[in-house]
Formats: sequence, C-alpha cells, structure tokens
Amino acid sequence: MIPEIHNLDEQTIARIGLILTDKPLLPETALKARVFEYPHLKDVYIMECDLYGNPMPEGSIFLAFNGVHGMIGEHLKIETLKNSTPEDIRRRVEKDRKG
Repeated sequence: MIPEIHNLDEQTIARIGLILTDKPLLPETALKARVFEYPHLKDVYIMECDLYGNPMPEGSIFLAFNGVHGMIGEHLKIETLKNSTPEDIRRRVEKDRKG
C-alpha cells in the first residue's frame, strides 16, 4: 500500500489559500500525494510529489505549471513558499517557462 504524503500542514494550506484539486496532473501511481491549486495564478500547482509521483523530501514541495512542452516545475522549500508573494511565484514560473 502506498503511504499518504503530507508535507504541507493545515496552517500553511490555509495561510496561502491552497485549494485541494483532483485534476489529473499525475500518473495514477501517485494517487496518495496531494495536489493543490495555487489560488493567485492560473494553472500553477503545489504538489507533495514530483511529476513522476516521487514523494518530495520533508520540508519541501514541487511547484508545477505548464511550460512550452507540457507540465514542468521545480523543487521548492516550504519556507520559501510561505515567504513568497504571488508576484515572487509568478516570476519563478515565468523564468522557468522561458528556460
């Protein structure tokens, strides 16, 4: 049985306003990982695993979004996420989209 992955606590989820989603972004093997919509940017997601379903290390998440060739993203510490403004996250996404 695949254990559930919960790197984000309820306080962080509420503080940022993350919205739990069931959109099919991941392979079916990653069903125990939670995926959240980032409320301030369209098609930006906060995931507790990477795009292949591998759990993120404790204290970190995967920031996922649509790039030129499909879903891409980056590993991000939860503390960085908590201290980032929506503009900071937008800049990260735009930088990574451009390569």
